[in-house]
Amino acid sequence: MAEPPGSSASPPRQPGVPIAGPDPDIDGAVTSVLRTEDGLDLLVSSLPAGGRGVGAQGQALIVHGYAEHHGRYGELVALLHRMGFSCLLLDLRGHGRSQGSRGHVADFEHYRHDLDLVLEKTGWSRDVPSLLFGHSLGGLIALEYVLHRPGRFDRLVVSSPFLAPAVEVPKLKVALGHLAAKVAPTLNLAGVLDPEMLTHDEEQQRRYRQDPLIFQSFNPKWFLEVRDAQQEVYERAGEIRIPALFLLGASDAVADPQQGRQVFERLGSEAKTLRVYPQFFHEVLNESGRQRVYADVESWLRDSGIADS
Repeated sequence: MAEPPGSSASPPRQPGVPIAGPDPDIDGAVTSVLRTEDGLDLLVSSLPAGGRGVGAQGQALIVHGYAEHHGRYGELVALLHRMGFSCLLLDLRGHGRSQGSRGHVADFEHYRHDLDLVLEKTGWSRDVPSLLFGHSLGGLIALEYVLHRPGRFDRLVVSSPFLAPAVEVPKLKVALGHLAAKVAPTLNLAGVLDPEMLTHDEEQQRRYRQDPLIFQSFNPKWFLEVRDAQQEVYERAGEIRIPALFLLGASDAVADPQQGRQVFERLGSEAKTLRVYPQFFHEVLNESGRQRVYADVESWLRDSGIADS
């Protein structure tokens, strides 16, 4: 078992402080630090496929959502690891223990370049079946990535992809966001994401509130870059042909599930599967009754041929 956060065997869990060593959040994983082309240090966590050699069954890259970090995906990692996958995770720039102004991205393509960097520097093999998983913002990043990098991955899974906000943003706020992005692009505004909007599970709500790596602010420049990426993915979804699984919460109050359905329908993938969970909120992987979601992920991976049946 990994040592608890704050123990002498674990690197400190401080926002914007990437340190190589045992991962205090993912059992058995080890963290490393990669320098981006624009000079930021990113935290990367890796867990080889246990007992059968690295990547014996497959390899997975997991991309988290806005304001959170990779360490919240231990349950997904445990499932994939049990299936024989090696796992890579990162804290996105401006998130978790990676450097950068909280939540800020100057250009959405920086996320794509950061994923390129992770794949290049971590020994990612083109000869091993590969999976890209993304949640919320990570789902949008994953879809944008396979759009611009066709052939890099063999399968795609997205949960509650942030393809449009569940509530329309007033035009005045959008206009003010444009102004703020020009005058002070790294400016962060207060923006609390209520954990009760994310999951019905009270223990998961408590963990979210108490997690020191989760921030409660909103970056206008990030929002504008995301809007452009959302529009591109919607308009060019037909060019995405990778086998894909979409996991949507029907009661998501953060990412519009209807927009998720529309993008799913527009995908050019011949092999695509949609799972919608009634009454589930945004974080379907952390919901009460989430065992159904993990079972669907496992079954889909096996049925799609990337994992042994």
